[in-house]
Amino acid sequence: MTASSLRYLLKEGFRNTWTNRMMSVASICVLMSCLVLIGCASMIFLNIDSLLSRIEEENVVMVYIEDGTADADITAMGTQLKGIDNIKEVEFIAKEDAWAEQLATMEEAQREFFTEISSDIPLPDAYKVTVEDLSQFDGTIDQIRQMNHIETIRENKDLAKKLVTIRHGIEVISVIIIAVLLAISVFIISNTIKLTVYSRKLEIQIMKSVGATNSFVRLPFVVEGMILGIVSGVISLGLVWGFYVFAVKQFSELLNSLSLEALKFDGYALPMLGIFVAIGIVTGVGGALISMGRYLNKEGSEISAI
Repeated sequence: MTASSLRYLLKEGFRNTWTNRMMSVASICVLMSCLVLIGCASMIFLNIDSLLSRIEEENVVMVYIEDGTADADITAMGTQLKGIDNIKEVEFIAKEDAWAEQLATMEEAQREFFTEISSDIPLPDAYKVTVEDLSQFDGTIDQIRQMNHIETIRENKDLAKKLVTIRHGIEVISVIIIAVLLAISVFIISNTIKLTVYSRKLEIQIMKSVGATNSFVRLPFVVEGMILGIVSGVISLGLVWGFYVFAVKQFSELLNSLSLEALKFDGYALPMLGIFVAIGIVTGVGGALISMGRYLNKEGSEISAI
């Protein structure tokens, strides 16, 4: 294909988009609706994932050390804990610090009672351990239990399992929603382009009769699909951004009361724009190819009946 032919076909793609602007607008609106739903659902899932990550960080394991353990052994325990693959962070909690924090939460009469009856600290030294991957929680705890000089371990296995289940459920739901919306977009756009093909059936037959190849016939429709996809992606990003900012503003008091903070959309704008444009192009081009494939036979000699 020569450069002049390519320019002609690209020009035809833009011309078709404008000539069939009512159908183009319909396609853009449909694809835009799907992308907006995908974008809003993605932001909801991202915020839920962020909340789960915070809960996971608070789901720590407390490893209490036996009284009388030598300082060298306590240090060695810390090194051994840090060497376990699935442990994200290890923090030593001295019993003096833990007791001081405990006393600070008591009323004055209680503090005086506990400080007067005995000068001994009723708490052991401990390591505060943060687990990185909760799906490997049980295995990590088993490795910790094999260590020496451990008095007891406080962990919340049930919460860890629930968090893993919730995260997996959210991932499955998000994939299903996105797949369904994409399938709907491809179906509607392919049918929209099918109407355009039908309206230009005679023109396409003439092109085929003078020896035009299938690629030559398809390209304007592919360009049209790309244009629809790019325009839909850009507009969709703006709508998702506006909806998200509005929703955060409306629920700001509720979020503050729960000590929660919504994610900033700015950090996701460019990646989402790229994803939207890519989805738009793939969907638009896919719809065009599916539609044209139904009308061009394998030999490329005629248009099939609708």
